[in-house]
Amino acid sequence: MPFLTIKGVFNPKNGVPDGDSVRFLADDDSLFDRLEGRVEFKSDGEVQLRYEGIDALEKAAIKPFSSDATERNIKLLGGEENGQPGYILSKQIEKNGRPVCFVFTGDPEDADGSEIILEAETLQKSVNYQLLEEGFVYPLFYDTLYQELRDQLLEAVEAARQDKLGIWTEDASNQGFTVKPPVNLAKLKPIFPKLWRRLETFYRRPSNQNKTAEQFLESLAQGSDRLFTIPDQRSIKFSTALEASKDKLKLKYKPEEMIFRS
Repeated sequence: MPFLTIKGVFNPKNGVPDGDSVRFLADDDSLFDRLEGRVEFKSDGEVQLRYEGIDALEKAAIKPFSSDATERNIKLLGGEENGQPGYILSKQIEKNGRPVCFVFTGDPEDADGSEIILEAETLQKSVNYQLLEEGFVYPLFYDTLYQELRDQLLEAVEAARQDKLGIWTEDASNQGFTVKPPVNLAKLKPIFPKLWRRLETFYRRPSNQNKTAEQFLESLAQGSDRLFTIPDQRSIKFSTALEASKDKLKLKYKPEEMIFRS
């Protein structure tokens, strides 16, 4: 399935931009009707984007890693002022009404509303790819992302990790980290953001604040997150991709070795 070209401007002053999202105002908002799913328009006609293939640390996660991703994203978009020209390539809208997309600055080579096949050379020019290549964000792959594009993003991840750029200087996802009550998630070393968000949801409840990593994992097993593991070709729950021992929790797979069900 090709990607749809939608031209417009990025408005980083509006809403709450972070390392993998920004407000976007399309030149022709009727083009969103051609995407799979229903878009949510803000009061001024903008939409909140969700960047394809990457996942940034949440704003409440450890600094400066979380704030660095936001700052770099805005810089790559052209700066802090609203009205930065650019375009997105998208084919679907996720459940919260955000177009899932690859993000580019400047003018597209193809006309607004064109359907294109995204090639590796073009992908490397995307803000998504650059954030991943420079170590500001984690990979997050869903089953709707084509393998050819996933493989290209994988090269950027591996290079950033090998060069110990950004988050990869202190990432604790696979080596493990301590979750000891009372839990302060803002002090955790960088970890896979999807896991961080599940921890935040769990420990937000007052009744869970003194619970252990093992109890968190038991709760996660009741959830609906499912994924496919690339190394051993398994279809499992997210909880099965994790290991808990007393107060220690760790991922058994690298982030790029998991493909989540959309």
